This record gives sequence, C-alpha cells and structure tokens, in this order.
Amino acid sequence: MKSNLAAGSMVQNVAGMPTTLRGCRVFSGLSLEEDREWLLRCHSRTLSAGESLVDFEDMSKDVFIVQTGEIRAVLRFSVGKEAILGSFKRGDILGEQAAVDDLARSASLMAVSDASVTVIPYAVFHDILQQRPDVALGLLQHLSRRIRGMNDRLSEMSFLDTKHRLYNTLLRLSRVRNDGSRERIISPPLVHAELAEHIGASRETVSREMSRLAREDLVERTSRAIVLKNPLELSRRLSRALEG
Repeated sequence: MKSNLAAGSMVQNVAGMPTTLRGCRVFSGLSLEEDREWLLRCHSRTLSAGESLVDFEDMSKDVFIVQTGEIRAVLRFSVGKEAILGSFKRGDILGEQAAVDDLARSASLMAVSDASVTVIPYAVFHDILQQRPDVALGLLQHLSRRIRGMNDRLSEMSFLDTKHRLYNTLLRLSRVRNDGSRERIISPPLVHAELAEHIGASRETVSREMSRLAREDLVERTSRAIVLKNPLELSRRLSRALEG
C-alpha cells in the first residue's frame, strides 16, 4: 500500500512540482492524506503545445486539474473561426460541467503550451462529491463564479464597441508588474489574432487599435509581454464608455 501511495501521489510533474488535487480551489479542503488517497484513483496526462485534450461534443466525462502549462477552452464556429472562452493554468479545474450534467462537452480544450493535467475519472469525481460536502459546495461556488464571468462577458459584448472590448480584455488578462510601477503586463504576449478571438473582432481591427494605443504611449509590445503603460487611462476610457 505504501509503495502504491508513493507512486500515485508523490510523482513530480514535468515542472518538478508535486501533483496535487489540493492545489485546486475546489479541492483545497482535502487533507494531505486524502489528497494522496484520491490521487491513487486518478492518472496524469501530458500534452504538447497545440494538442487537443477533449473536443467539442465529445461524450467523455473526465475532470481535469491543470498541473503545468496552459489549457485553452475554445468554441469553433467554422474553419479558422473560433472564440476563446477562457485560459486555464496550474490549479484550475476543467471539464466539470460535463461531469455534472452528463451532456456532451460544450467546448474544445487545447494545450496552448506543453502541459500536464491530472485526470479525475467520472466515478472518482462523484465519489469525492458524495463523501465530501465541502468539495461539492466548493464546486457550486466555482460554477457560480463562472456564470458571473460569463454574464460579464455577455454585457461586454452587448454594451461595448470593439475598441472598448479590447481595453477591457487587456485589463482583464493583465497582471500588475513586479517592479513597483503602475504598469500591467500580459506575459507571454498574445498575438493580435488571439486578442481578436477574445473580443469577437477581426485581427485587422485589433492591429489598428493596438497601433493607435502604441502611438499614444498607452501600450508597448516587447518580445516577452504586452505592457499596459497607463492602465488607469484605459480604465477611464472604459468607464466613460459604460456611463455614456
């Protein structure tokens, strides 16, 4: 039993960090021992950049926890046309909707970079929910936050024009720079086609607006990041658009 426990729970992922369920907010209430025991019934999967984890309308019901890399949820409308529904990194949970409602996958999941995930089989996921009411409550809270986020995106698409949707997306995807400045960064930088998929616009429209922001010294693109040099001004413009 001890040898199996070590093999199932203390395996290091490709980034050298321990595989864990507790690193996911939904499962944060598990004890270390419980984490190890549940992991014995799970398995790992590694993906190369661009590789598919699951496809739209797939009938599989497994749940995934991202351990390394980045996974993106996309909805494809036709060849070359897709909408990015979200990007997920270490500790994020994926695939839980199909495991809850028993319907087909509502989006495709694809590795943006080399990635590894913990695969929680459908039966194991439901065993955890039945035995740990706090995990079930955590899942409900997670789904509620996701609905709120979708409502925000719907409002954005309904009430903002293209350039203000771009401002909002830049602010939402960015994080505070660690040098004490007020600048924010998106790292690694998204190409214009990816930004266009986020806001439901063409790449050409995004390129024109990003060039204008660069001329106004509000945005700078480097090899490693998109730098929001004056995020406060972008926020002001967004507020004025929402008010007017």
